[in-house]
Amino acid sequence: MRILSKSLLILLFVVAFSLNASLCLTAQTNVTSTLLLNLGALYDSNFYYDPVDERGVTTYLVQPGIELGYETGKSEIAFHYMLDANFYDESAEDDFYGHIASLTGDFEMTDRVSFSLSDDFVKTRDSADLDDLGNIRTREIYYQNRLRAMFSLDFEPKFTTEFGYQNWITNYEEDLSVDSKGNQGIFDLIYHLNSSTSLDLEYHYWSMDYDGPISDYTSNQLSLVARKEWRIVSLEAAVGYQNRAFDAPDQDDIEIVPYRFTFQGRSSSNKSRFSLSAAKNFSFLDRFGQGYYKANRFSLTFNHDLTDKITLGVNGYYQNSDYENTIREDDLYNIGADINYQIRERLALYFSARYENRDSTIPLADYSNTEVIGQLRFSHDIAK
Repeated sequence: MRILSKSLLILLFVVAFSLNASLCLTAQTNVTSTLLLNLGALYDSNFYYDPVDERGVTTYLVQPGIELGYETGKSEIAFHYMLDANFYDESAEDDFYGHIASLTGDFEMTDRVSFSLSDDFVKTRDSADLDDLGNIRTREIYYQNRLRAMFSLDFEPKFTTEFGYQNWITNYEEDLSVDSKGNQGIFDLIYHLNSSTSLDLEYHYWSMDYDGPISDYTSNQLSLVARKEWRIVSLEAAVGYQNRAFDAPDQDDIEIVPYRFTFQGRSSSNKSRFSLSAAKNFSFLDRFGQGYYKANRFSLTFNHDLTDKITLGVNGYYQNSDYENTIREDDLYNIGADINYQIRERLALYFSARYENRDSTIPLADYSNTEVIGQLRFSHDIAK
């Protein structure tokens, strides 16, 4: 499946370039290339998320990377890659080399048809990246790849339709968890009331296949989405219905009324930015046969430019995870603060502190962890 995803990604880009080439020959192009290097240290007070035996671990980080960009009047492509080398002071841990990569492309085929493509790959041992509403915390090594392709068609002055495909692959280095792959079909019908207001009828169908004893499932979700933009703030609100049906004959269907709400804004000077969000839905993956949970998450981010060189940030969220058909219910609190000091054009100093606590009806699922990171971040524009 991994080879298939790469082949599909390459094929889609070739098709997009072929259809778009004649429109781009006379357009002005802009090519960018930037070298990246982050050096730093990360401390976790409870590295293994243990409810009793908390063990502090310091991780030394070496993260070289590169960013490439290509832009014309009709297309835009961006590539990002970073090696995530982790060196531990804990003798029980082997050093780990992770990878973070993304490739995105936006192509305007005609005045009414556009195509977008993205592929995100991560190899890590941070389970927070597994699920958008993640609640599982382990240090198991895995990789996950998400491929997404979307077409957009403006077929009437006030109507846009979007349809596409998304694929997930999650594989673990060890056999402690079950590998999985998902396939999703996406269809949106958007009505533009005016240039700043729209209504969207959003339908998602997806199937999840596991390579082990966990039951496969299919989900159907229909949502109504409203979007509104003002001069310095924007709002998105959605509510819908999801039904999830399992292949195992002894496992009943589950259903939920999902919602999401996002309110974003900035100051008139753009020195301050904020985002408030709330979401409810099922978890996406079942890793240990523990089942799925209904998650309610409430999030906040705030950033402020103290000076032209210093930016302060505060962010956090609270999530309640109510597991299906069990007594387990978790409350997860996560709050952090960071500061970025742009020493020079190419050099920045970054510090961050974060506290996370999970309180569960299952005592063995409790944990708390304090994370502190300091980094020196270097970037160099090769074109300059």
